[in-house]
Amino acid sequence: MIISMAIKVDMSYLSSNIRKIILNTIENKSISQKQSNNNNSDIIILDSETDIQKIKEILQYALTKNRPNDYIVTENMEEENEIAILKNGDIEQLGIYICSHCGMLFKSDVQRTIHQRIHYLF
Repeated sequence: MIISMAIKVDMSYLSSNIRKIILNTIENKSISQKQSNNNNSDIIILDSETDIQKIKEILQYALTKNRPNDYIVTENMEEENEIAILKNGDIEQLGIYICSHCGMLFKSDVQRTIHQRIHYLF
């Protein structure tokens, strides 16, 4: 039996312009979505999608194309199957530290710094 889990996209930290980019991207890529039952426009539910990495890549490409380096697409570390889109400058305030080389997430600046040194060794 295959269990299908919907992917959620949290847009609660986004301006209206960025929301439009995300919604247009989802519509143009024909990604199936459904409206939230509680009329919460901050969450988009992608009901027939199971590949969270693919959705992250599609959204990151769209954001980079329209606003280079301002936003990052990442998985919500506290909610399963949820994608968060955050402004680069604000992300560390949420306790998320991102490697600027590969995008890997860390819970502290010390962890990120140690990891980033590995990139310079290779």
